[in-house]
Amino acid sequence: MKRKKAFTLIELLVVIAIIAVLMGILMPALGRVREQARQRTCGSQIRQHGLAMIMYADENDNNLPLPQSGGNWLWDLDVRTVNFMLKSGMTQDMFYCPSNDNQHKNIENYWTFANQSWDGKRFTQASSFIVSGYVYLLDLARQDSRPEFTRERYDGIKPAVDEGERKWLRTTLEKRAASRELVVDVVLSAMELRDDAFPNGNFAVVQGGMLGQHGLYDRTSHLKDDAEPLGGNAGFLDGHVEWRHFSDMAGRFGGNRLFWW
Repeated sequence: MKRKKAFTLIELLVVIAIIAVLMGILMPALGRVREQARQRTCGSQIRQHGLAMIMYADENDNNLPLPQSGGNWLWDLDVRTVNFMLKSGMTQDMFYCPSNDNQHKNIENYWTFANQSWDGKRFTQASSFIVSGYVYLLDLARQDSRPEFTRERYDGIKPAVDEGERKWLRTTLEKRAASRELVVDVVLSAMELRDDAFPNGNFAVVQGGMLGQHGLYDRTSHLKDDAEPLGGNAGFLDGHVEWRHFSDMAGRFGGNRLFWW
C-alpha cells in the first residue's frame, strides 16, 4: 500500500515560526498604514468643521459662530454652535477623531457630558457644552472674551519651530487667514505627571471631569506612545488643513492640562 506524503511535525513548526516572524514584521507596518488613514480622515473632518464655520460667516456679516461660554477646556464647544454645525450637515461622529479610540468607544459620555438634552438630532437646551474631539480657537461672544494667548512655558520643553502669533478668532476678515488656526486636533498632556520618562507630560493619562463622572482618563489623538504624540491636524481660517509633527508644536494654553498645536 502506497503511503501518503504529509508534513512532519518539525516542518509544521518551521512554517508556523516563519508565519510568526512575517506577522511580526508586517503588523507594525500595517499599524502605521491604518494610523495614516485615520490621520487623513481626521483631517477631512477638521476641514468640514472649518467650512461649516466659514459658511456661517458668509451668512452673518463675516462673523464666526462664537460660543457664549468657553466651558472648562479648549475642546468644550457651546451646544448652540454645535446645533448650527449639525444643521449644516455634520454628524455626531464627525466631532471625534477616528484615531482616538477612547472617545469613540465612549462617544455618548463625551457628547452629553455637560448637556443631557440631546434628542438624536439636536440639543434642545441651549446652554452648556459638549466635550468634542477637536479644539476650537474661537473667541467668546460675550464682552469678557478669552484671556490672551501666551505659550505655556515649562523648563525643558523645546519651543515650537515657528512661534508666530496666536489669537482667538471672531471673524473671517483676519489678515493672514492662511496662518490662523481655527480648528485643531486634540493634543493634550497632563503636566503634573512630568518626569524623566514624560518630559512633556503624559499624553495618554489626563485626569479631568470625565474621570470623576465616568471613570475615564482623557487622552490625545494620534499617539505615538504615552510620552509623545505623532502630531496633529490643523485647520486654518482660509479652509486648508495641514498635518503638523509634534516636534513643530508647543504647549499653547491650559496650565497643568496643556493643549498643544
